[in-house]
Amino acid sequence: MQNYQHLTPEERAVIMIELRAESSLRSIGKLLNRSASTISRELSRNQNQHSVDYCASAAGQQYKVNRQRSRKRAKLIPGTFLYEQVKEWLVHNQWSPMQISGTLYRHFPDQVNMQVSHETIYASIYAHPKNELKRQMIQALRRSKRKRGPRGTKDSNYSSLKIAEDQFIHHRPEEINERRFPGHWEGDLIVGAMNRSCIGTVVERKTGFVILSKMKSKSAASVRAGFERQMKKLPAFLRLSMTYDRGAEMAQHPIMSKNLKMKIYFADPHAPWQRGSSENINGLLRQYLPKGEDLSQYSQATLNKIAWLLNTRPRERFNFRTPQELIETVLEDHLNSVALES
Repeated sequence: MQNYQHLTPEERAVIMIELRAESSLRSIGKLLNRSASTISRELSRNQNQHSVDYCASAAGQQYKVNRQRSRKRAKLIPGTFLYEQVKEWLVHNQWSPMQISGTLYRHFPDQVNMQVSHETIYASIYAHPKNELKRQMIQALRRSKRKRGPRGTKDSNYSSLKIAEDQFIHHRPEEINERRFPGHWEGDLIVGAMNRSCIGTVVERKTGFVILSKMKSKSAASVRAGFERQMKKLPAFLRLSMTYDRGAEMAQHPIMSKNLKMKIYFADPHAPWQRGSSENINGLLRQYLPKGEDLSQYSQATLNKIAWLLNTRPRERFNFRTPQELIETVLEDHLNSVALES
């Protein structure tokens, strides 16, 4: 079942024009792909009582007024006694929103303006502007979640992605942060039209070498299989770690880590700069994989060719050497070290 969509200004203009052409409500509805009852309700709300004429601009203005009236007034307004009391109990006493709501009802049983539900308190916290006060409020909550929403929605904090404490990026060793040695990668997905197709990208942090992986879908199983298929082609000494964002497509990261014998770290939410190499490469890739395209049309052979074009492109960061040259040097040095040890 589709959600009802309010009439747009363009649709109101069509209604006005068709009414003046004496079109029926059913034919107008068919033209707009709307039901005749929708057109009828629009006219009953906004047709001038003193005239049979329908004005699209006047109807639009009345719609805005009605929408404004329908919104509930906020109860927790900064600066009010109720807001300050809730903030004190939350931040300083570290009470839960449920405890705060219950205490307010107990202390002010006959004052509705001093009563607020725990859901309203949660909504007020997460709607608060991003600043130090919001950070303090979220930290005061039991779970300190940055987002809140129903289970399973894209805005909820509930996800199949489970991360161990030592996998957070802040636990990543300095040798990775400073790009001292090769073998440490940054991963991501480039998503196609309508979020229905995707391509996996991994870039080596020290050399900038890129690998692209064709994915069957954005599911955790497909993403794991796609990354594993391409990463297994690398020698073990070049599969030391990967840093990824917190997308749910990485829900099977423990299996991937075990199969590739590679540590996986996760960046903080909304911190793209922590995976700067990946963000840079994704920008360059849009030259070959434009936004809005169906990415399922690209074969792995085509993706390999695109990766080759990027890997053989001179980079100012490397004094105009290419990632291909650098990775070949890494491989040669490793072979020489193995030969010396043997």
